[in-house]
Amino acid sequence: MRLIRFLILLLLPVFLIAQNEPVIEVGSFNIEWFPCKEDGQMMQKYGINLRNPPRGNPTDVPALFQLLKELDIELLGVVEIVDTDLFARKAKEYLGPQYEFVYAPSKSSQKVGFLYDSSVLELKEAPQVYMDVALNPDSWLRPALRGYFKYKPAGFDFHAIIVHLKAAPSGWKIRKKQWQALEKIITDLKENSGDKDIILMGDFNNVSRLGYKEFLPRIDKWNFYWATHELLEDSLVTNYWQPDYTKQYIQGSLIDQIFISDDAKFEMIPNSVKVGGVCAEGRKSYEGPHLPEFYEKISDHCPVFVSFKADIDND
Repeated sequence: MRLIRFLILLLLPVFLIAQNEPVIEVGSFNIEWFPCKEDGQMMQKYGINLRNPPRGNPTDVPALFQLLKELDIELLGVVEIVDTDLFARKAKEYLGPQYEFVYAPSKSSQKVGFLYDSSVLELKEAPQVYMDVALNPDSWLRPALRGYFKYKPAGFDFHAIIVHLKAAPSGWKIRKKQWQALEKIITDLKENSGDKDIILMGDFNNVSRLGYKEFLPRIDKWNFYWATHELLEDSLVTNYWQPDYTKQYIQGSLIDQIFISDDAKFEMIPNSVKVGGVCAEGRKSYEGPHLPEFYEKISDHCPVFVSFKADIDND
């Protein structure tokens, strides 16, 4: 199965170029506490006082943006952005002045937002912040953010929603309420927005004993396609975590997801879901003394993304 999918992905760009069909990529990336990463002293400068502050290194900013430049993703939902101004400035510095960054203001020290190539995509209206996903206006949980994007000059237009749900196995009770809030958002968009092309993505932290069953009943109810299931079929992961912080050992899981409405699936290119960074190597775990540079310098999560036909819109 992996060989077949590899051959499809290898030949797909050639086929699309031959057909002269423009393509855009849409994805999600948890950029671990940018720009602090595991620098506890830097966190304190941003007013972040964790009970057990990490003692590692900050984000390797040049390495991060070199990765993003190589991936060349037109729309990237990002989470865990601590310094939004720095992120926006560095995006323009490393990727070009056409790159814009919008984010959801909130009390959380970790912001969610969209980084997009404005020479390719137009943000059709002001982004909408959904504080319902944070459960109350004064919450330290992260809200969801929606942007309505359109391929320039005329083509695929769609709603993109980026989220970062409550972490930890014990957080399932809160995540369940956040999923209930998301259901109201999705239902309203389908019934009232005039465009049923919806891409829901982000870090869903599906780490309870339920695993993927945290979201599958709702996704099935909405008739959404679990796009990142393609990674699961190929035994790929989207992040690495330490079961024991006293040991130099990390293991992978798949908690960064992309869900696509049945209408938007018409524009999705089949078998085009990819994962970048160290996760693309396909390893389930790593053991010290030296962990992967990506994990040490950029993030404990990897970017996940999917391709869409850009010049058509079937809704």
